[in-house]
This record gives sequence, structure tokens and C-alpha cells, in this order.
Amino acid sequence: MYARLVKAHMKPGKYELATRRIEEKVIPLLKQQTGFRDEVSFFDKEKEESVAISFWDTEADVRKYETDVYPDLMRSLTDTFEGTPMVQHFEVANSTWYKIHAS
Repeated sequence: MYARLVKAHMKPGKYELATRRIEEKVIPLLKQQTGFRDEVSFFDKEKEESVAISFWDTEADVRKYETDVYPDLMRSLTDTFEGTPMVQHFEVANSTWYKIHAS
């Protein structure tokens, strides 16, 4: 299993809009993607920072989403986030939710 971590800075006063867009647009779109398992989003309203972690079956699934869907999705969120989000990829080593453990 793979995880994709995205860190972004929200524009001032856009917390409610950002969380609503994630719920109404991003998550339904993610659910349509091959290999998508879950999304967990964190927002710090005071610092205007956000972190989202999505979980995927394979690295290929993550890469396909990144090239086929993510660019258009980010363009639709330009009114909520500043600059370019930082994106990192990880192989999931442990999880109580998905019953994953180190090999």
C-alpha cells in the first residue's frame, strides 16, 4: 500500500471553503480512481495550513492519479490554496486500520 501526502497553505479566510471543496469535490473524485482506498485531511485554521494523506493500492495507481487527475483538480482549488502544494510519496509500513505491518 502507498500513501500520498500533500501539504498546502490556505489563503486567508478560506478554511470553510477549502474543507467544503475537499468534501464535495476532491473526495468524490478520489473515490472514482483505481486503487484509491482512503483520504484523511487535516486543517489548522489558525496557521492556515493543510495536510492530506491519501492511501492507494499500488504506486502505479498513485502515479496515474497524479498525472491524469491531480493537475485539473488543483487548478479548481486555486482560490483556496496559495502556491504549489508539497507532495511526497511513501510506502505504508504499518497501519492498524488496514492491518499492514512491517515485513
